[in-house]
Amino acid sequence: MNKRVTIKDVAARAGVSHPTVSRVIHDDPQISAATKQRVRKMMEQMGYRPNLIARGLVRNRTQVFALVIPDFNPHVQPIVRGVVDACRRRDYALMLFSTEYWSEEEASYSYIAANWRVDGVLIYNVMHHDRLTADAQRLKADQLPFVFINKYLRKKNINTVSVDNYDAVGRAVEHLAGLGHKKIGILNGSLMSVDGVERFEAFKEALARAGLRYEPRHTGTANFSDTEAAEETRRILGLRDRPTAIFCANDLMAMGAIRAARGMKLRVPKDLSFVGFDDLEAGRWFNPSLSTLQPPQREVGEQAIELLIKIIQDPKRKAEQMALPAKLILRESSGPVS
Repeated sequence: MNKRVTIKDVAARAGVSHPTVSRVIHDDPQISAATKQRVRKMMEQMGYRPNLIARGLVRNRTQVFALVIPDFNPHVQPIVRGVVDACRRRDYALMLFSTEYWSEEEASYSYIAANWRVDGVLIYNVMHHDRLTADAQRLKADQLPFVFINKYLRKKNINTVSVDNYDAVGRAVEHLAGLGHKKIGILNGSLMSVDGVERFEAFKEALARAGLRYEPRHTGTANFSDTEAAEETRRILGLRDRPTAIFCANDLMAMGAIRAARGMKLRVPKDLSFVGFDDLEAGRWFNPSLSTLQPPQREVGEQAIELLIKIIQDPKRKAEQMALPAKLILRESSGPVS
């Protein structure tokens, strides 16, 4: 029978004291990065795993985080994977809570604080950010460390990690303008959602920077739906001064819009260019393959956990708003104006 590896065994092999190993396990900021790396490498080689229950008792923590999501749609899945990966690396367990899309999410946050012992909570919030202040006040009153995901709110004293919609949409518009398009339309999502609001604002700002005019008639609100996108596309393309390119706030709308355009005997991209957002796998195999913006969703989840741990270690630290850049992926659906 193999002897169980202890903290003293790790300390002896790593050439440090066993209190130092304990401080590395607890991620003490006073321990140098080189020492942490050496000790963690030795722990891995020796197969040593900290007793999380004992660790939590010593630190008066549970080593458990909560993640609140609206549902289990494909857009959320890579974020969840990033959160899970980061929790595993940091020796945290994860509790997953799902809310209805249009529900009063604040009640769920308070429910977690009142009924479950967790060290902190991540909230993937799809609702418009006018509600953020009330959400944050309730969480602060519960004295529960929290980070909002999908909430890039400028000039707000709130910890957030999200995709930078403004930079991303700006890249898409710049790409289309660079191809010679002067009439660029948009199919947007619901203005009740964070992404819908920010991508619409970003689109108008990007047009202004490019010296192009925003045309309300070239705007369709399609609620992130391919069916509604097809309907709006047929309306927009029925105009006498129709656009030569359309930015779509997600890939699903882009694919619905392209089907509608092809149904009207228009060639993509020769007659009409499209750029989407999300880089769904289906868009890679779509005909034509979809030019799109690839958001770093998995990294968003990972960075949210790292930020939450920083808040727990230093509750008085200045609030941080991380906005991660998306990558513009160029494929067949966008081309020069004809």
